[in-house]
Amino acid sequence: MMKLPIILALTGLSIITPVAYTAETIPATPKAISASQQDAMSVLPEQYKQYATKMKTVVTDRKNGYTFTIPWRVSDGVMIDMDVRSESEHIQGYSFNLTGPNQEDAYTVSFTKRNNTPQGKVSQKVWNTTWYDVPIKGMSDEEYLRIWRQHSNVFENNEVVGGFFSKKGAQAARWSKITPKSYSDMSSTSPVHSIFEAEFIMEKDPTHRYNLVSTYPPIQSGFMEQGLLETTIPSFSLLNTAGGSSTIKGVKQFLTGTSDIVVADGIKFTYPKGFTRVKEPRKITFTKDNMRLEIESFSVPIQAVSSAMPTMMGKQMLGDQYVKSLVDVNQATIEHYETHINDGDVSFYVVGTMKNPETSDTSAAEPVAFAASIILGSGSNVGVARLVAPVGTTLTTPQLVEILDGFKLNNTLNINNSSIVL
Repeated sequence: MMKLPIILALTGLSIITPVAYTAETIPATPKAISASQQDAMSVLPEQYKQYATKMKTVVTDRKNGYTFTIPWRVSDGVMIDMDVRSESEHIQGYSFNLTGPNQEDAYTVSFTKRNNTPQGKVSQKVWNTTWYDVPIKGMSDEEYLRIWRQHSNVFENNEVVGGFFSKKGAQAARWSKITPKSYSDMSSTSPVHSIFEAEFIMEKDPTHRYNLVSTYPPIQSGFMEQGLLETTIPSFSLLNTAGGSSTIKGVKQFLTGTSDIVVADGIKFTYPKGFTRVKEPRKITFTKDNMRLEIESFSVPIQAVSSAMPTMMGKQMLGDQYVKSLVDVNQATIEHYETHINDGDVSFYVVGTMKNPETSDTSAAEPVAFAASIILGSGSNVGVARLVAPVGTTLTTPQLVEILDGFKLNNTLNINNSSIVL
């Protein structure tokens, strides 16, 4: 008896066979998003200014057992965890703005995990595999919309499209897009936004719904829907569970903080599995095969990123400055630059090649492969973890990415008991 938790919708989008974009048809970045990232554009080296807007934001929530990626840099975000008086009962997840507060057009993306409790005297399986009591197997988009129309007044003032689609590991996955009719008939005197939603009920977690919602001006549907269809929806997956239970592997160790290394005040790093620690003065160093992992900390003037508790943009400025330093000082070539959010801790992940930092004469240094993460802790403390290996070594395996994502902080800014600023 799967039902919509909130009113959402779309026009003319095929989620099963998304448009294939060529170099000539890739939608341009909306001006409101570009205008919100002028600070990033002023810091990033010329050849990497595209990262000011088109930069993956990878969210990994180990405590709640899922991950997803959006293909854009965000202006701000919050992590939420609250009880609600609705069918959802409990909502946990993330909400992001792609534009700053001075922009009239809203571009938002949220992803939440909600309770999925059957209403009435039906089993969980029946509840998960029906749409208003009608089995969803083989249901066409037309039938999906016809049934929905019988139970909702959302169609009165909106153009609505949607349907069910295949998603690996899902018992049910559906999408919808709602656009006010005032957009097509040009009767609105205020900004109009489409609302896109995709919802998943996963076979390994049938008692929860995973909900993606995005708002954007209809004129920018090509830009937003390309990112949602080609990146966000395919990227969503549950994290591994142990023995079919709801306990995520490693959660006990993650919560208890065992094997943590203190890097600086307020910054810890998870002991890297499979690496051997090397005794070196004033350095936290590990080795494995031909790889070397160094973890260090330093201080920056807090004014360099923010005048108070750093905002998302302030934290991103730290990442941008790090990229600039790698390029200017170490003659680095950047292959990946991403925002990583791990249980609410925001870090920046950089991969590429550079001149060997252990050689004092940069001009004579041989190139090496590197992968690094940098994070801003409490006060002015910064933590950096960097893997270095011979050129050609693959440093982007999931196991190595997880190691570099090992930073943990103890400083957060709570809006209230249910929201934490990222």
